[in-house]
Amino acid sequence: MALINEFIEDYKKNIENFENLARVCAEQCECGLKRQGFRALVTFRVKKIDSLTDKVETRAKDRTYNSIKEIYNDIIDLAGVRISLYFPGDWDKVNAFICSNFNIDQIKDFPEDDNKRMPYQKRFLGYSARHYRLYLKPETLKPGELHLADKVIELQMGSVLMHAWAEIEHDLIYKSTAGFLSQNEYAILDELNGLMHAGEIALERLKSASKRRINSELEPFYNHYELSSYLYDYVRKKTFEDVENFSVGRTDILFDFLESIGLNSSAKLTPFLEKCDLLSPKQPVVHQIIDQLFLADPNYYTIYNNTKLAVLNREPLSEHDRCIPCFIQDQDLSLFMNQWIMTERIFGESLHCKSDQTLTLPLEEKDLEKLKQIKKLRDAILFDNTMPESEVLQEAEIFLGRLIHLIKQEEHSIVTSNKSMAK
Repeated sequence: MALINEFIEDYKKNIENFENLARVCAEQCECGLKRQGFRALVTFRVKKIDSLTDKVETRAKDRTYNSIKEIYNDIIDLAGVRISLYFPGDWDKVNAFICSNFNIDQIKDFPEDDNKRMPYQKRFLGYSARHYRLYLKPETLKPGELHLADKVIELQMGSVLMHAWAEIEHDLIYKSTAGFLSQNEYAILDELNGLMHAGEIALERLKSASKRRINSELEPFYNHYELSSYLYDYVRKKTFEDVENFSVGRTDILFDFLESIGLNSSAKLTPFLEKCDLLSPKQPVVHQIIDQLFLADPNYYTIYNNTKLAVLNREPLSEHDRCIPCFIQDQDLSLFMNQWIMTERIFGESLHCKSDQTLTLPLEEKDLEKLKQIKKLRDAILFDNTMPESEVLQEAEIFLGRLIHLIKQEEHSIVTSNKSMAK
């Protein structure tokens, strides 16, 4: 008992760290899911003192704790985050998001396959969800938060309806003063669970109805959630691939950008989508769409940059994203971007080869390789908000300037030669 009391006192001293841990994880989930166009309610909590005390005392009856560290290692839900999906059909896509953005230690699905005897034989499945034991990635944390990366978090993913039912069941069964419920109470909970499963089916039908409206109308997308749904559906139909196998990207920025240039509908967007490499593992679909738009009109570069800055400046985690204005006059970044746009006007589609292709331009091998690296530099600036060193930008700008000059010289020589032959 003394060790448990010592653990509880230590937890009280460190509870703020666990609150920060849960908060940061929840913020990363909420922001990331919103960016990619998934509708979900994200909540977080830390274990309450009285609940934790009861849990440790109960577990201590079946095992022997020899240190505070052993208790901490045994209780994995001190910091908890819950993702409640509006649409259960987003399960696989959100699972892919979680697995790519956090370090996963363990995954557990419910309902479990066990043969435990229950006081009431359920007719329905009961609690349906996925629980993750995971850690924050150090590279996603600020310097003052790095100590959070070695602490475990329990993340629960399920539907909004299922989590609501689970709260009711948990409070009634596990917090019942008598310790058990009557057969009638179990039956009513089971009945409610059946209604939740029916509700999940209705939610999926609602989402399907929305997809049909979006795909069949010339009306604009109402928000970036509709745009995201359309893109996932389009890629799935065209490629027959599971959603985990491709990346869509930030539909929140794309939505505002499309609105700004008057292309915010499925009918207007589809011609650009048709030119994209939908299965590219290297470049999200959103990035490819934006590239196609830039090829159609170089003036879109400035509009996109302003749109992106506006989106990043209004989100809660914008401090993690360096908002880079690309077109401030006479700055190295602006000079580089303008040279790139001129290069793109000359070479066009050839600069944006598909993932299984190489650049096919009338250049020497070393120049092709350099151009490929500069394309990556440009992508990092536009899509990852990376600000290169001035020397890197200046070197790239000089190379592009030399390349443009050589191409123009060759064009001039060809024109002069043709005129001479004509005479």
